[in-house]
Amino acid sequence: MTTDSSPRIRAVDADVRLRAQRADPSRRRVLQAGGAIAASGLAAAPALAEDTAGTPFRDRFQSFRQTFRVEPDPEEAKRILRNIVRGREPVPGLVDLTAPDIAENGNVVPITFRVHCSMAENDRPEVVHVLAMGNPFPEVATYHFTPQSGRAEIAMRCRMRQTADLVIAAEMVDGSLGIARSRVNVTLGACS
Repeated sequence: MTTDSSPRIRAVDADVRLRAQRADPSRRRVLQAGGAIAASGLAAAPALAEDTAGTPFRDRFQSFRQTFRVEPDPEEAKRILRNIVRGREPVPGLVDLTAPDIAENGNVVPITFRVHCSMAENDRPEVVHVLAMGNPFPEVATYHFTPQSGRAEIAMRCRMRQTADLVIAAEMVDGSLGIARSRVNVTLGACS
């Protein structure tokens, strides 16, 4: 006859208790596991928060900018414009562009463009492309117009990395094309 104090029963009883602890973790075990996870994350943070020069990142997008720095490609900008033009001859005077000759800050270059049309169903711009030819990604904005748009005029601020041409290309519903171009001298560039 076995008693509760026999070594075999105590071993089985200890095994049952150990399995119960693993299945239902106590608050202490949860906090220990959470602390270990947090400590491992904090140990890796300094390696992730500094670039090769050892300076801390100023904002959360800085690591993306430093890792994937893109230089402007003039050939890419010309290719994009060629794809918009597609061999069509631009209609002179269709688009007016107002842009500053000198932009003190490339982060906020104010521009205004207007497409001369009646905004009727067959006399309106379908798409207007805004391109900064000196940016790493030249396509600044694309506007789609409908007859309900009222007027084909936009005032906006765009980012420019360096002194370059700002190009507005308006594709009309009838297939014609209008282009306006202005050279903007940027003293403090944006778009890294």
